[in-house]
Amino acid sequence: MNRLPHGRAAYGIAAVLALSAGRLVLPAHAAPAAGQQTPPVLQSETAGVTPFQGLAPHELVYSAMDAIAPPGIRIIDGDTAKPVGTVYSSEYANFAWAPDNRTLYISETYWTMGNRGKREDVLSIYGGPKLQNEGEIALPGRLISDPKTNSFALSPDGHYAYDYSFQPAPSVTVIDLKQGKVLTSVEIPGCGLVFPFGERGFASLCGDGSLAVADTDAKGQYSVHRSKRFFDIMNDPVFDESVADRKSGLALFITYDGWVHPVHLADQPRFDKPWSMEGAAGLSPATSQVGQITWRPGGQAMAAYQAATGRLFVAMHEGHPWSSEQGGSQVWVLDVRQHRLLKRFDVPEAATLVAVTQDAQPLLFALSDGWLWVMSADSGAVLRATQVVAPGVLRVRGH
Repeated sequence: MNRLPHGRAAYGIAAVLALSAGRLVLPAHAAPAAGQQTPPVLQSETAGVTPFQGLAPHELVYSAMDAIAPPGIRIIDGDTAKPVGTVYSSEYANFAWAPDNRTLYISETYWTMGNRGKREDVLSIYGGPKLQNEGEIALPGRLISDPKTNSFALSPDGHYAYDYSFQPAPSVTVIDLKQGKVLTSVEIPGCGLVFPFGERGFASLCGDGSLAVADTDAKGQYSVHRSKRFFDIMNDPVFDESVADRKSGLALFITYDGWVHPVHLADQPRFDKPWSMEGAAGLSPATSQVGQITWRPGGQAMAAYQAATGRLFVAMHEGHPWSSEQGGSQVWVLDVRQHRLLKRFDVPEAATLVAVTQDAQPLLFALSDGWLWVMSADSGAVLRATQVVAPGVLRVRGH
């Protein structure tokens, strides 16, 4: 992966031409007039490669989903809003970083003849000082769709990977990353996505409003059981892009009407009392009642969680029930421990994806139609902006 050096100015070759008395004159070669400075000597453009030393705290990584630009996993430096690298991937790929932030795993699919031929599903591994390919692990299948954050994930310690599949029925492929092989496929009928917890456990969202919980027994074999129903799938479903902290196991399942369902993931998950984001702002909670216009969450990946501070960042818009695809004109900052609204940030354009860094001076990334806005996560001030191709999955260091 080529990483662009920081702080290096590059200049193209330029010349100013003038006509004088029917002759072509190059002013750069002409003697300067009295009192004028000598024109600067233009430098030719240079290129270099900076060794990859791990994902930096303020770098944003996303999968490109543009119909024209080539697919890939792209890295942007939030401190400059400039690209620093790209790793090639197939279309509709998903990815995750190892806990050391030095190894990149990409779940992807290829056909031997481009758009046809023999299909190959692989987990590609990238690392080293050039972030180059270090091999693949063959997968028995995977779900090919617009990438979802929670369709591919790693265990908290980075030992195992979990890849959601749908061939021919819903299942999760468990990969041992240290041994470099697939261990098993766990069937989860009627359920989807994957939220890891503990050493080897994971949970999936189910169509009846419950969780499918998978964990291993003393012999290392997976068994699956269902939790209680904790949300109303018909009237107020949860977003599949709800957020989870893989270290603590806390998942925050957010509904279309703005209710937060905190779940402590475990073999026997603990369900805290749900709370309303609108209620945290001093408003009446949103409902699915026809005609009710109020603030609601919406977008593609509309929430981000900063574990150290317990702050939840959510893209919000004023809309009617079932307007969940509408981007947010504001980002609300909520305290998940005290269930209160801390701040409301205006976004220059409606944001459909948000992410927040996990360091002590956090940056908030808000993505709208073709633009990345880099904002202060504390004040909401827009620090810089850049144009980007349409993103799919967003990742930051530690999340």
